[in-house]
Amino acid sequence: MTAKEYLSQARKLDQRIGALLDRQKKYHEMGAWRPINFDGMKGPQAMVAMERELDARIAEYAEKVRAIESVIDAVEDAQYRDVLKYRYLNGWGWQRVADRMHFSPDWVCKLHARALAAVRVPE
Repeated sequence: MTAKEYLSQARKLDQRIGALLDRQKKYHEMGAWRPINFDGMKGPQAMVAMERELDARIAEYAEKVRAIESVIDAVEDAQYRDVLKYRYLNGWGWQRVADRMHFSPDWVCKLHARALAAVRVPE
């Protein structure tokens, strides 16, 4: 697994949680007039199953974020750590990272490439 793939795991988990939260909200809104179906269960059982899945995904996300933070914190250069945290933990785009760091987006992309090279992905 590359450094970029490893660091991107938190964002992917966050997106999955967001999708589940969106479904949960939709089901709550529909619940008053339509039976809810989730993983073959209906009604209140379906809502409980969804809550359990959300709890499990959130716990998985928190564990992954802690692991990624640890990997980023092991990078020696402070600017490299900053660009990695802004990009992978905060989910910021290049322009926002550049604005925060007071650099051009081009320079931030170069820093990012160097930062990825400094990351040691756990086996």
